[in-house]
Amino acid sequence: MIDLRRLAVFREVAARGSFSGAALELDYTQSVVSHHVAQLERQLGVTLLERARRPVRLTPAGERLYAHAGTILGAARTAETELRAVAGLEAGTLRVGAFLTACASFVPAAMRAFSEQHRGVDVRLEQFEPPAALPRLIDGELDIAVVYIEPDGPEPDPRLEARKLADDPYRVALPPHHRLARRREVRLGDLRDERFASPRPVGGGLQYRALVEQLCGKEGFSPDFAYIVDDVTVARGYVAAGLAVGVMPEMTISHPRADVAVKPIAGGGASRTVHAVWVRDRRTPGVAPMVDALCETVAGCSPAGA
Repeated sequence: MIDLRRLAVFREVAARGSFSGAALELDYTQSVVSHHVAQLERQLGVTLLERARRPVRLTPAGERLYAHAGTILGAARTAETELRAVAGLEAGTLRVGAFLTACASFVPAAMRAFSEQHRGVDVRLEQFEPPAALPRLIDGELDIAVVYIEPDGPEPDPRLEARKLADDPYRVALPPHHRLARRREVRLGDLRDERFASPRPVGGGLQYRALVEQLCGKEGFSPDFAYIVDDVTVARGYVAAGLAVGVMPEMTISHPRADVAVKPIAGGGASRTVHAVWVRDRRTPGVAPMVDALCETVAGCSPAGA
């Protein structure tokens, strides 16, 4: 039987590429980290890490074990959580991950509603965008993730189950005194000479850029991504200052607001969807009531079983 503590130490060394980095993260001495990995190798009868290289590299045997480590540790964490919560949600911890806008809008209200009904459960919230949240969900570091799915997004992971919470249509964000700000809706073709604010083209930002390029391409132009920002609140600041325009999900722009004009995209535009997601075969007692609480705080979400 693999020792879970040694497996967790091995996984941290592999992820960070160094024994010292793993020791710092785990609050162990480097000698303790080395000992745990050596004992795991002795137990399994294989070498897991190439120590002579910097950063430390996985051997073929180490690659195979690393591929399973997250699932094994996640299942162990889930078992521990279930045992702590067997008394009908009178104890335990529920770990929620959510993207920035959800954290700043409906998720805190859902957490409060859940906590009022289950005061013995410690609810923890961490901000993660979907590319970071979903692996943590599968590994057991989160119990629920609130994520968005872009139009034409990848197929869902079959290990996960999801409940749709809301549609989140894309809108045009304009400076309040922009020449188009009085229109009921805005055609993207009228923005061909404008500068756009956009996240950098990595992770979720890559999907976002592809979507905006596709929408603008239908109008016969390529958007000028002049301002690269990592936070939607910064993008709104650029728009409010008259430096840029934006194509943003409605949920990211509370309106009406004086500093930014928010307009529907003429011709329909596009919409992303917001979901609560959890691991299908993991029984965590707090998931169902938290999903219900999330749904109740978002307009248009269907009740459970509908």
